[in-house]
Amino acid sequence: MENKHIYVLAKLDEDTNGHLADVYHKLNLIGLAGEQTPNLPYHITLGRFNTGEEGQVLKRVEEVGGAVKAFDIRLSHIGLFGLNVLFIAPAVNRELLMLHDAVVPHESVSGAHNWVAHVTMLIDEPDAIQQALPVVARSFSPITATIDSIGVYEFFPERFIKNVNLSS
Repeated sequence: MENKHIYVLAKLDEDTNGHLADVYHKLNLIGLAGEQTPNLPYHITLGRFNTGEEGQVLKRVEEVGGAVKAFDIRLSHIGLFGLNVLFIAPAVNRELLMLHDAVVPHESVSGAHNWVAHVTMLIDEPDAIQQALPVVARSFSPITATIDSIGVYEFFPERFIKNVNLSS
């Protein structure tokens, strides 16, 4: 199926997931749920690949997991992609850029690089995003998170493929 892809996710630690779940819960309290994939841990998507590349992606992720140590990143601000996606973004650091570069080969990036590190909080219609924005702005304050593993998934429908812990 041509709309299926393999996604590689930099997964955030359990404490950060709890904190972000609390922010999301406040959105639920005002009746917002969004269209984002439910039941995924909070993460930063590192890359998207064709399904035919699954074996190569898994090999690369396993190599990276054995070589890269878990690291901290500061989730520092909120942002928007248009009026359809509300996210929390990190202050990008060297470790995150190096992880991204290790997972996404340079030859797979064509033209201008358009990767934006972010943690999606809500995908919805503009009216819902505008209603959610002040809730997230009041509920979120910068925190230090740890990227401690890499997840590999196929979408859609969702299929968990593998989780690789970063070394400690």
